[in-house]
This record gives sequence, structure tokens and C-alpha cells, in this order.
Amino acid sequence: MSTIVVGGGIMGACTLVELARAGEDALLLEAGTFADPRAATARSGALVRTHYSNAEVVRMAVRSRAAYLEQPYYERCGWLFLVDEAGAEPARRNREMQQREGAISHEVDPADFGVATEGVAYALYEPDSGFADPVAATRAFIDAARAEGADAREASPVEALEPGRGVRVGGRLLEADNVVLAAGAWSKKLAKEIGLDLPLEFPREQDVVFDTGGAPPPAHAISSQVDRVYMRPAGDARFLAGRGYPKDYELVDPERYDETVDDAFEADVRARVQTRLPGLNGLQRVGGKVGLYEVTPDWHPILGPVDGYDGLFLATGGSGHCFKLGPAIGELVAGAVLGRDVGNTFSLSRFAEGRELGSAFGGNRA
Repeated sequence: MSTIVVGGGIMGACTLVELARAGEDALLLEAGTFADPRAATARSGALVRTHYSNAEVVRMAVRSRAAYLEQPYYERCGWLFLVDEAGAEPARRNREMQQREGAISHEVDPADFGVATEGVAYALYEPDSGFADPVAATRAFIDAARAEGADAREASPVEALEPGRGVRVGGRLLEADNVVLAAGAWSKKLAKEIGLDLPLEFPREQDVVFDTGGAPPPAHAISSQVDRVYMRPAGDARFLAGRGYPKDYELVDPERYDETVDDAFEADVRARVQTRLPGLNGLQRVGGKVGLYEVTPDWHPILGPVDGYDGLFLATGGSGHCFKLGPAIGELVAGAVLGRDVGNTFSLSRFAEGRELGSAFGGNRA
């Protein structure tokens, strides 16, 4: 059997290496470069954590973090989660479930982490979590796949899918028994051309990088549900920060959108950060990232086979979470290609069947 993976972001790369390890004849095609600078993987904040609301997602997060943990592109700085009164009990229940699924976290006093405690009703800390370099991680998985015998090609845009036959590139058919669609924001267009409507929307997402002006930056990755902001270290005296749910989502065309950080966004995030870290008064913006999420109705990915499309498998709809879950997504999608029973939790059919996944906190925290 042979498989073509369309898309060289984290989900495509992780699927490729799992196929190669299983002895599958596998080829990955990327329109630009692996973890292309304009695509979602490269512009990810690349935080890694295991705090999720659904047991299957927690298991995936635990396995994925284990794959990242000892790699040179991973920073094990720890992850601190700050929760308000309304979220405290759901967070406690989540933690109990996560402990059963193999996640490790500790209930902590946030004051011990140098953050302001006003409004914080509950805090937990994951010592093994942190963040990664998403480009280096993706390329490492592709290198590992090549070492196992897979092929991966840049500058190879797929023009059309032909499930059961292969894909068209440069006007000719590249034959394969199976096709994995992992093209991020471009998955919707390719699927639509074969009559498959993927329920994806594309909000524009921003992160800003601040220099602290010599003050110590946060030592840990932090997600503050209280302030709806997240942050993580980004080098000497620098950190990256972004907004969390709830917030307004600006839906855009993946082919054309503003790729510069908004001044209003920077000011808003700066204020939220300084509320929680009041010692950081000399912040200066020194960079940022503007990219896209490809969002599904329940903010969870679409993975696995598609009813009525033999030979087509999906690895799309990352919804801002799937760098964290990438290695486990690769296992699941490759397993489906290889005929293993991977369940239907993340299937496209869940939306028509009323099986959407929920969240303890609402919105995109998942």
C-alpha cells in the first residue's frame, strides 16, 4: 500500500513518520517549505500542556508531550494555570480526570510563582510542560520519517485530490492508494473541489513578543483564565504573549489577511500581562506573529477516514491546539490508514451525528 500526505506542517510530519515506521510507502508533499513561514505551524505559540477537558484528548496530550520532552527543540519550563472562581471547580474535576489518564500536575499557591493573586481562586502547575520551536520540531519529524524510508518534498503544491488514485501535481497524477489531507487552512479548498465541505473557519490570530527592559521575564509558561491571556519565555529578557477566550474572532481569507500585529492588540495584551505581572513596567514590543487557526465547530480536530471517500483521510481543523497534540495525531491518522481501529471521536461525521466535543471552560480552551 502507498500513501501521500498533503501538507508539511506538524500534523502531516507526524503522520508521515508513523506511516514510515510501520513500513508504509509514504510520500509527503508541501506546497512551500516544511513548517512554511506563512502557515499555522510556524506561527504557533507552540505551548505544550496536558490540561484538557476530554479524557481522549488528555491521553493524546500526554503521549505528545512525551515525544517532545527529550528533544533539543523543547523547553521544559513548566506551565502555570490560573483560574477564577467560576472555573475553579471545573479545573479541579479536570485535574482529577487527567491524573487518571497519566498527566501530572500539582495544585499550587500562585504567590509562589511571583504572580499577582487577585482574582485567582485556583492554580495548578505542570512541571513537564513548556513550549517548543515548532519549525525545528516539524523538520525533526520529517527527518525521522526520511530515515525510516519515507519521501518528503518541498515546493510541490497539490492541485487536486483524487482519493483512491492519488493527487495531481504539476498537471500529472501521482498515484497512491491513500491520501491524507493535512494542508491546514488550505484543506477546505482542496476538499471542496471533490465535493467535500469541511466545516472550517479561519480566524486571524496574533501573538506579541515583549522585551522586559532588563527585568526578569516569566520563568514559566502561563495561561491565565482570569485575565484571558497566555505567555511563555522567548529568550533572554523576552516573552511571547497572546489573548485567550473569550475574545472577538476576525474571520479572514487564508490567501490574504493582515500579517502585522495590531497596535490595539499589543496595548490590550500589555495591560493584561501587567495586571498579572505588575513588576513588568518597561515592556517594549520587539516582535510578534500573526497567523491563522483553522477552526471546527467544537474546536477539536477532524481526523481519520471520511464516509463516502474511500482512500481519503483527514488531519485538519487544528483549532489552535494541534501542535500540542501533533505526535498523537500522527499515531491516530496513520493507524486509520493502516486499518487499525482508532474510534470515531474526531471523525467528520460527529457534527452531523450530534457528537461534538465539549469543554469545561467553554470556547477554545478544549
